[in-house]
Amino acid sequence: MRNILVTGILIVLIVLFAALQSFWQGCLYFALSFMIILSIYWIVIFILQYIEDYYKTFDDDFKAYCVELINRTELTTSQVSSNIEFYKKRYKKTLIRDKIIDIAKMLVALSIIIACIIGMASL
Repeated sequence: MRNILVTGILIVLIVLFAALQSFWQGCLYFALSFMIILSIYWIVIFILQYIEDYYKTFDDDFKAYCVELINRTELTTSQVSSNIEFYKKRYKKTLIRDKIIDIAKMLVALSIIIACIIGMASL
């Protein structure tokens, strides 16, 4: 809910100052500044989610993966326990696609910041 509220307020401010740029050209700087603030906010949110998803809750997610693997295949708990490192590697490989998507989100927000800074410098 907080993310929606912060994003909504910043988008309203961006649109407001972009619309007011016809009255005063300096309003465009405010619009770009709020866009940078919005991008920084989302980069921080994405980084915190990344840390939580892949480092803090890794053990719980891995246990759920093992339970799903045991239920889906003919493996037993003792077989999984004896080869735990193999299954951890396998689980990490399944996370690669999700990690790439999360990193791409961060890079998009960073590229928006860079584009806004270049836009501010060229005005």
